[in-house]
Amino acid sequence: MVRIIIFVPSPDLIEQMEAKVEKIRSSELHIDVVHRFGTPEILNRLGSYDVIVARGITYRKICELYSEKHVTCLDFDGTDILEALMICRDSFHPSVIGLCLKRGELRKILPGLNELCRADVRLYDVLDEDSAYAAVDACQRDGVDAIVSGGTVSNICRARGIPCTYIHIQPETLDRAVSEAMKAARSINTERTKSNIIRMILDNSEDAVLAVDETGCILEANTKAHQLYQLDFAFAWQGRLVSEINPQLTFIGSSSTPCRDGDEGFLNLNGQKYYVKYKLISGEASGVGTLITTSAASKIMQEERQLRKDLTCKGLTAKYSFRDLIAFSPAMRKRVEIAKKFSTANSNVLITGETGTGKELFAHSIHAASKRADQPFVAINCATLPESLLESELFGYEPGSFSGASRMGKTGLFEQAHHGTIFLDEIGEIPVALQAKLLRVLQEREIRRIGSTAVIPIDVRVIAATNVNIQEQIAKGKFRSDLLFRLNALEIYIPPLRERPDHILPLMEHQLCIFAAEQGKIAPRLTLRAQEILRLYSWPGNVRELRNVCERLVVLNDAQAISADTLEELHLLFADGQRPEDLEISGQASSAFLTAPTPPSLYLQVPLKKKELARELGVSRTTLWRMIKRQEEKNKSADSEK
Repeated sequence: MVRIIIFVPSPDLIEQMEAKVEKIRSSELHIDVVHRFGTPEILNRLGSYDVIVARGITYRKICELYSEKHVTCLDFDGTDILEALMICRDSFHPSVIGLCLKRGELRKILPGLNELCRADVRLYDVLDEDSAYAAVDACQRDGVDAIVSGGTVSNICRARGIPCTYIHIQPETLDRAVSEAMKAARSINTERTKSNIIRMILDNSEDAVLAVDETGCILEANTKAHQLYQLDFAFAWQGRLVSEINPQLTFIGSSSTPCRDGDEGFLNLNGQKYYVKYKLISGEASGVGTLITTSAASKIMQEERQLRKDLTCKGLTAKYSFRDLIAFSPAMRKRVEIAKKFSTANSNVLITGETGTGKELFAHSIHAASKRADQPFVAINCATLPESLLESELFGYEPGSFSGASRMGKTGLFEQAHHGTIFLDEIGEIPVALQAKLLRVLQEREIRRIGSTAVIPIDVRVIAATNVNIQEQIAKGKFRSDLLFRLNALEIYIPPLRERPDHILPLMEHQLCIFAAEQGKIAPRLTLRAQEILRLYSWPGNVRELRNVCERLVVLNDAQAISADTLEELHLLFADGQRPEDLEISGQASSAFLTAPTPPSLYLQVPLKKKELARELGVSRTTLWRMIKRQEEKNKSADSEK
């Protein structure tokens, strides 16, 4: 309910004003009409009122006491003053008239007033109750015959027997003041309704919410925030710095611990971990504060797991982001930065590099950081399907278009990736006949399902990856050069581990920590000899193989240190049959050896089948077969040259 109080300047107006407000009172609007002489104690008890209407001295006093409230001036105008002067002239026939008001601009019109009143009109300034008494005293000293003024001076004159004319207010002035008060009341009521709705929303939130101003002082807090930060036990929490409530909290614009709009973090409170997010509260011209939302970390993790589960079930989401890319070496950090720049573009990307270097991880991360991040991410390995199935997977088909086709038809992966990204892994293995159809899709931005004559427009970004030398494939007629030009608008090469030996040990330590945490163990450390052996290994399976080795080291080893003997127990030996502990490698020799173009490789101690060998190396059988074939071709070429 909005409360209004109206101070009428004279008792004879009370009945008239009561009649006006009676018509507008309601369950949401309470109005009191009063008349008081001077500035009594009642003015110190107006805190419960939202809108105050008053005149003259009372108005100015209320403005001084309640600067935050809406105060409407019930003031007279020039017509009211002139009418009072005419009444004074006709009633008392004075030679000298004292006009006791706040002088303002009246001095400029004194000559005209003198002529109209046929008297000497003198101005006496009245601002408050003290100056009202002083003005009456001055009029008596100056020999004034009659006084024209408002309520306070009129009451003083009446008590002293001095002729006085009261300046009445026109009905239109009263109506205007009441109308303005009602307008203010409606505005206040609307704002309170909005505030109550916001309060209900905040209090029904499962998160603790704090609102602070640009200096970090707390403006508002919901019920959950009261409970979590124990605000009921904090003295005068409203207006205090948020860091005083909890030193782990900050705000946007803080000089000591600054944060930005959208920043997130964790804090420990009462033995539990909580997730905190900072959001800018924006004003019309600039930021006016920070909204701090605190959630139980377990709740966030549960929601995120559920979201990931739902999206994963659909198979249309990127599973990794740049946070999952571990880049210790300068070469890898440079490539991560390049990939981040690629994510801001909309061009097709070709990622090249040996198997196991993390090409798919880069593809996922580029999509996750792009403007298409909230759209589908569809991935397919082009080497795992024969040509007929690959075409139907990519482009879809109409019902009954070929033997074995579903009666419902099928939506192709390009259609599923509409507005998103499609990742074509091992693009170098795609059959030449299908390359022409893929090229048309990239050129025309439309697909045609198998068995259909209709074309379907698509908006898809293509990220492709390959571990084969595309230029060699083009030279052999196995890959179209025009398709390559379409695919590699942006290209990034991921170097193998042997080209970045300084990356091996930090990456192993990182993976060992991850697997140890999963096993509930303490991460083992690598002895210096084990470090040298692992740095000298060529890692043909690259990061994928390294990850598998780290997993074996954690699962099969219970010692705190991983030595050369541990590596031997895992069946890792050099090609020449030397035992790791027999190696004599000085720091200088090691450094020189690491820069050699073909460092020695580690092999399994006992002969294994290709399936087992592929599993040990952390690669697929298809990849292992290609590696062997390429090596055989190189050997044949070398023999022929001899």
